[in-house]
Amino acid sequence: MEPTEVAAALILGVVLSATAGLRAFLPLTLVSALGYTGAVELTGPVAFLAHPAALLTFTVGVVLEVAADKIPVVDHFVDTAGTVVRPLAGALVGTSLVAGTEPLVTAVMGVAAGGTVAGITHVGKAAVRAGSTATTGGVGSPVLSTIEDVIALGVGGSAALVAAGVL
Repeated sequence: MEPTEVAAALILGVVLSATAGLRAFLPLTLVSALGYTGAVELTGPVAFLAHPAALLTFTVGVVLEVAADKIPVVDHFVDTAGTVVRPLAGALVGTSLVAGTEPLVTAVMGVAAGGTVAGITHVGKAAVRAGSTATTGGVGSPVLSTIEDVIALGVGGSAALVAAGVL
């Protein structure tokens, strides 16, 4: 990869990793779709993301995650699991976009940048949700969840369109 390509991949990775902090499976689905269509080359240990089975699995994951997050009480279990899953998803997304570069760049992007950004986003989201639950008794959670869906889809979708060369 050329230095400008690495920089673009790093920026895309950080943006999609932040999206993973809201919805773990959405950026994985987007990266999988980009790889499947050939818009992004996924090589090495992350090449599996471009497989149709991965795309289907992540798409089902998005639907289940979005639906579960609208149900009071269930959303807390989703957020609790998200404390581990979302940073891992962010790390995988970040790693996938710079695979094929120098191993140190790949590791830093994936683990340090991707996982950290997703984790920070998730912690912020969880704090807002905790405040909402305390003040609304959980009634506000589906509204916040829908706002998170719109943000994640808007930011993640825009990043994917940029990666695909559409925007």
